[in-house]
Amino acid sequence: MVVDDSIVRGTTTRALVKVLLDAGAAEVHMRITSPPILYPCFYGIDMANQDEFIAFDKTVAEVSRELGATSVAYLSLDGLMRATGVVHAEKSFCAACFTGEYPCEVPERLRFSKFRYEEGACDALPD
Repeated sequence: MVVDDSIVRGTTTRALVKVLLDAGAAEVHMRITSPPILYPCFYGIDMANQDEFIAFDKTVAEVSRELGATSVAYLSLDGLMRATGVVHAEKSFCAACFTGEYPCEVPERLRFSKFRYEEGACDALPD
């Protein structure tokens, strides 16, 4: 069993699974301590484009097959929020990369801009 914090593109995870199988592991079960990342971050985290995310438009079984893993399981968003120990964590943390619900509007031009990270997505986050 391999535990990782997240999978974005899957390139590192795919390579790790291959190394483990090549070394003789009979099975590789991935356990991810976040929900699947499905949406880009427009608030300063340099991420891939949405169509490069391994989980985008795929089932968990499809992600597992693409990685070459025996199985993949993700922590739910509720489980992630509970794990923080913060009361009302859903109001304290941004989860847009999991849900697509952004704290402020992301202008369409930024959603498709190669330089979206440098331009910024909004003037200020809501209180």
